[in-house]
Amino acid sequence: MKKKIAALVLAALSAAGTLAASPASAATESKFPPYGCDSSRYGLLFGEGISMTCFSLPRPSDSYRVVAHCASGSSFWYTAGHWVPRGFGPSTAECHGGLLSNAYVAGYHVDDF
Repeated sequence: MKKKIAALVLAALSAAGTLAASPASAATESKFPPYGCDSSRYGLLFGEGISMTCFSLPRPSDSYRVVAHCASGSSFWYTAGHWVPRGFGPSTAECHGGLLSNAYVAGYHVDDF
């Protein structure tokens, strides 16, 4: 009986570890911005933000926005920046955390329109 309980506890712990690790592995992207873009990360109170300026994009488009892949503990979500005309001003996306958990930018991508 003790062996069955120990096996059940180990199975529950391994399942919880797998679920907690999956959001971090889902945001595996390059650390460098797309060709023709420049990005910078900045700190916030309980969070982090990303700012991106694009002068040329792979597809012909007039505007773009940056979408941040935010993570905090076992939570994972997306935050989209504002649409910006190509070559003008940065598009920024910010990840805000709670009082007891900081959020950070785990990855990002660029939407063009």
